[in-house]
Amino acid sequence: MQRHEKIKITMFHLSSSGSNNYYLFQAASDELRSKYDIELLTMEQAKNSRYIDHSDVYITTHGEYLSDYDKVNIDLWHGFPLKGMAKMDKQESTPDEHIVQHWAKKDMIMSYSALYNTAMNACNGGNIAQYKITGLPRNDALFSPNSKANFNRIFPDLNIDQEKIIFFMPTFRQSIMTPGKMEGGKNTQNFFGLSSFDKQALISFLDEHGITLVVKLHPFEESFFAKELKEFGSQRILVLNDSHLSTAQMDLYDVLGAADMLITDYSSVYIDFLLLDRPVLFIPTDLDEYRENRGLLFEPYELWTPGPKIYSQDALHQAIAQFISEPESFAAERTMIRNLCHYYQDNKASERIWRIIDEYIQDNMAVILERRDTFNSHKQLQNQIKQRIQKMIEQEQLAQANEAINRYLEANSADPDIFAMNGMLHLLTGNPKEAINSFEKGHNHFPWDEDLLYNLGYVYEMINDNNNAIKYYLEAQQKTSRPEMTALLQERLAALSNEY
Repeated sequence: MQRHEKIKITMFHLSSSGSNNYYLFQAASDELRSKYDIELLTMEQAKNSRYIDHSDVYITTHGEYLSDYDKVNIDLWHGFPLKGMAKMDKQESTPDEHIVQHWAKKDMIMSYSALYNTAMNACNGGNIAQYKITGLPRNDALFSPNSKANFNRIFPDLNIDQEKIIFFMPTFRQSIMTPGKMEGGKNTQNFFGLSSFDKQALISFLDEHGITLVVKLHPFEESFFAKELKEFGSQRILVLNDSHLSTAQMDLYDVLGAADMLITDYSSVYIDFLLLDRPVLFIPTDLDEYRENRGLLFEPYELWTPGPKIYSQDALHQAIAQFISEPESFAAERTMIRNLCHYYQDNKASERIWRIIDEYIQDNMAVILERRDTFNSHKQLQNQIKQRIQKMIEQEQLAQANEAINRYLEANSADPDIFAMNGMLHLLTGNPKEAINSFEKGHNHFPWDEDLLYNLGYVYEMINDNNNAIKYYLEAQQKTSRPEMTALLQERLAALSNEY
């Protein structure tokens, strides 16, 4: 990367369930896009990006990426911290010093309010100077006049102007990513978590009051309740998931503003929804277990949740009916919590954030360019060292090459070249199984690298496993843009085809 190139900003879009980066990226003006090279990567794109470490600025929401080099790191996070996180999560196993070190690398953390700063800092041990009170980008979309029209695009059969729309959005208790970690003790016999539940009674109630219930589970939990939701089979109950949103090229907050009412438990979505000053109901059926397993940052729970607390289906029906007839119920409580949590209560968060980012980059341009030069110099030095190690391997100085690799790893992270060279050492010492292990480990970390794929194909061909050899050669062919590699792969594939 040369000095005349634009400052590159990389952002990450983890899911369609309220991505602050999605909305910040959409809000970037033409002037900003001309001034900077701004990209928004899905996690799959990020995993397959061979130049991800070449950016100057990273904007994250879930800790998606943290460079080994000194870069600008900006965190938007993904909601108001109500539950114990990191240092405040009772089940967290990461040492405090590692959490603090991670967050110390953040140049800026965008915030809702002074209260947000206090809650987040209790969890991550940062420094108050890192926080910038701006509001968060996804909340800008709540104010859009297009929310109902957007929702109708996903569910075109719904007569949305004649229906009352209620969103049910609980937090997750069990993640498909960490299935052994349970947060709370929710009754999983029904998605509400109520001790007894009559789905036909619910459908009749919704029919009577002209209500459409939209069930939007956390992406972590969608699979756990998929069967139950599929069996409902009622036009009164709609299931909204990430695939609906991504297919429509929307995010959750593009449609959340269509809701006349929200039902949740401990999800911070209600803090955002308060900006609309619409009714919120809470179903904290496993409150004691949740407190014990994960912990809440704000107590008492009853004070911080401005709406009725529901523990039975009858109470749920009654509370909804009351809000329909008296939508101003709990208005004073909602106002109090909204004012504590939101310094700004408008749709200008993205504008404020881009202005701060732009000013920060311009004020620190000399430092950013110096860091870029340091990065490039270090990459060049790494390549020189790896070239020397490669020569040792070619000259069969295997012990020296192995020692050089170990010395390299004392000061540098493993990269595709190191995995490749380590695998070649195993191959040259007569251990193809360990060579495959090294190449596969490298491929898992760097799935975009065609050399590792070629090496896997080569070893499998060498041990006469032609099916796997062809598989990896074909994958390498899809990844590479190098003519010499393409020619080599075509040669190997043709040779293997002739053997059949």
